[in-house]
Amino acid sequence: MKRFLVATITLCTLSAGSTHPQSKLDISTRIRSYLAPFVATGNLTGTVLVARNGQILFERSYGMANYERQIPNSAKTRFHIASVSKPFTAAAILQLQEQGRLQVSDPITIDNLLTHTSGIPDINGLEDYDTFIRSPHTLDQLIAKFAGLPLEFPPGSQARYSNSNYNLLAIVIEKTSGQSYADYLAAHIFAPSGLHDTGHDGDAARIIPSSASGYEPCELTGYKKAPYVDWSNKTGNGSLYSTAGDLLRFDRALNSGEILSDATRKKYYVAGEENRYGWYFRNLAGHRAMSGKGRSPGFTAELDYFPDDGVTIIVLSNSYSSVAQDPIAAAIAAIVFGNDPPKPPALSLAPLPQSELASYAGDYQYGPEYFDPNAKFTLRPHSGSLVLQISEIQSPLVSAGHDEFIERRFFGSIKFTRDAQGKVTGLVTRYGTRNFPATRLEQK
Repeated sequence: MKRFLVATITLCTLSAGSTHPQSKLDISTRIRSYLAPFVATGNLTGTVLVARNGQILFERSYGMANYERQIPNSAKTRFHIASVSKPFTAAAILQLQEQGRLQVSDPITIDNLLTHTSGIPDINGLEDYDTFIRSPHTLDQLIAKFAGLPLEFPPGSQARYSNSNYNLLAIVIEKTSGQSYADYLAAHIFAPSGLHDTGHDGDAARIIPSSASGYEPCELTGYKKAPYVDWSNKTGNGSLYSTAGDLLRFDRALNSGEILSDATRKKYYVAGEENRYGWYFRNLAGHRAMSGKGRSPGFTAELDYFPDDGVTIIVLSNSYSSVAQDPIAAAIAAIVFGNDPPKPPALSLAPLPQSELASYAGDYQYGPEYFDPNAKFTLRPHSGSLVLQISEIQSPLVSAGHDEFIERRFFGSIKFTRDAQGKVTGLVTRYGTRNFPATRLEQK
């Protein structure tokens, strides 16, 4: 459910508007103004970078790399980039094809892995996933966890996102090149691109200088530590760390022929269903874009490249909240192209009266159109506001006006519904452009 929720939120697009030339100062001022409310309410921690043809238009860091020690985020802060690792893995596979050492048409096929059309179940969805990711595993051990499972559909018949595909691609890189996943990327991707602050986190005992700690939203404005993850479990699909500056250098190298040939990029970097070769190909703010998106406990990352415009937008966050992707990254794209972004919600951080909180508290149920069909959840008062509990997920809610709230974890909007007598009967949750009504369940 969590993966489908994130995918839907982050893949929403902004409608196009009229564009007009803007100076670097105009763009910087507008972005800074747009981000200010998110910063003031504790909803943005990380680094934002915007560039055109490699020239930086805006770069600024917010919040703390480590809240316990009050160490601020900076341009040198290294963030785990989660599934933005996938474009690196896919580029390595395409390099090996250019070297004549494999073909992406090789069975199952490798192309099925790269385009999430293999039918192999997602390792992230396994019943014990949240337990085993807390301890180290080799690639062979990870693959053994899903190797014996039946395919979810015949290979090539449909597309369904599965991190298992990229675990397998990592071992393909190792078997084909004779190098470890980390060593191959270091020699053939990082070094040629000039990446000095990027690496594979495969050994939890190794110190990574200037690395950010991972958090998730807590209370109205704060953060708490995210659940521990041993990143070796995400080898190939989400194990890399980087800086905003390094991701810009990777973007430039990838799209200038330094890593892959023009012919390879034109053949494989094309629009299609689901994530392809590590990228989502879409229309954003009225412009063609290829987007790398990542979200793992404690971190969110987005890398948007607009090939027709030479524009790159990078947002790295050490918060599990998806706000960095939507609405922030999408709104920055609107600003860069001269459009007006959606206005940020006016969040009230003042505690709500207990009587008002009591009117919302209770059990609710979504309908069949929700990500997890007919899912039930609970709202309970906490610290002058509400907490939403659905399955194992808890998200603090912040008041955004009468009967309106923003839930901080996915930054979705919630609006309560009432009957003629003023009693709360349900709510509507909005993620991106989709609405999900829920009915309040009667207490027994």
